[in-house]
Amino acid sequence: MPQPLNRFPRPFQVYAVLEISAYVAAAMVAVFHSHPHIALALTVIFTVASIVPPVAHPLGGDTYANMGVAITAALLWEPQDVLLGVGVGSFVCLFLFRQNEFWRAATNSAGWALPAAAAAWAAHQVLSLDRGLGGLVIAALVAAATNRAVNASIFAVFRSLRFGRAFLPEWRQSITLQWWSQLLTAPLAVVLAAVASRTENLWADLGLTAAYIVALPIARQEYIYYNRSRELLDDTVEAVVRALEGTDPDARAHGDRVSALAVETGRRMRLPERDLHTLRLASRLHDVGLLAGPDPHDGKYQHAAIGGQILEDFPDPLIAEYVKAHHTRWDASLKGRGTSTSIPLGARILAVAEVYDSARAGLPPFEAPLSREDAVRHLRSLAGTVLDPEVVEVFLHVVAERDEERP
Repeated sequence: MPQPLNRFPRPFQVYAVLEISAYVAAAMVAVFHSHPHIALALTVIFTVASIVPPVAHPLGGDTYANMGVAITAALLWEPQDVLLGVGVGSFVCLFLFRQNEFWRAATNSAGWALPAAAAAWAAHQVLSLDRGLGGLVIAALVAAATNRAVNASIFAVFRSLRFGRAFLPEWRQSITLQWWSQLLTAPLAVVLAAVASRTENLWADLGLTAAYIVALPIARQEYIYYNRSRELLDDTVEAVVRALEGTDPDARAHGDRVSALAVETGRRMRLPERDLHTLRLASRLHDVGLLAGPDPHDGKYQHAAIGGQILEDFPDPLIAEYVKAHHTRWDASLKGRGTSTSIPLGARILAVAEVYDSARAGLPPFEAPLSREDAVRHLRSLAGTVLDPEVVEVFLHVVAERDEERP
């Protein structure tokens, strides 16, 4: 369903216009320094490359598997030609063939072209020092990293303005998501660039740039497999949560609240994207030990340890580790006289989020709901003994910001 730009928040509209304007201004300058036949050929190449169907991005939107073509172009062609070819070619495909709204096609194209041009500039700085195979390898890695960093920055601002998320956590999550798959685009780009360096033929070099398109369906399939594996794990967790609701009707709502608080805290503490995903699932499953019922031999029900045993066979072993360790006292886990602890950071975050939400909702061991102020005081009283004091401080900042955002 078409979504006009004026339906989005005003800051988002302003940023979209500024991004498009920045690209147009850069393109106007590039036109006077470009090689028209190369820019035109790259436009055709990136139009075709963008036709390969996208894959749903885990953070929202779509992922196009055309970064490898951009890295190959960055190694072979000047930044101004790459800027024009990627921007115009992507726009033509998105607007004419994929029927995107004009503003969406323009912003996406600019969001791909500006990073690609920056990658080309960075690659050429390396190649000016060494044009041998070693220089090509380093240039390809630098180009991939540059493209990723700039692209993540542009779209993290977009998502923060669109959904009201904090920029830095959004940027960190975006830049770390599948970073390894971005680096895997470099080897083929290096091979194509190395062959091109021996041909010394303009049209052959353009043909080699276009040759990467043949590999795009493979790259796209890799994205699909990655996302499907995540979806399968999510579906398994959902099935367990449904079973848990039969034992504890509050389990789903409690788990979802704990998950949201824990993940945001994890972002602030710079957990990598994979660990954030694990933390989200572990938070939803942290009471799974309740499925086993109370332990008749232990007056204090050790459902965390039991939950860890239940989840041992999960595809992601960290889920069981987080659940098993989240009731371990922070001070009991300290090594020697230092502050290093054997409890994983994800489990320490989960522990704080669970205590706070249980206090606010009046869940066991609390007999009645606590006010926000009392819940905060309770967390502070546990910091340094039961709970990690550093995690508590970060968590309280998250809670304070959430309360400020509520009307």
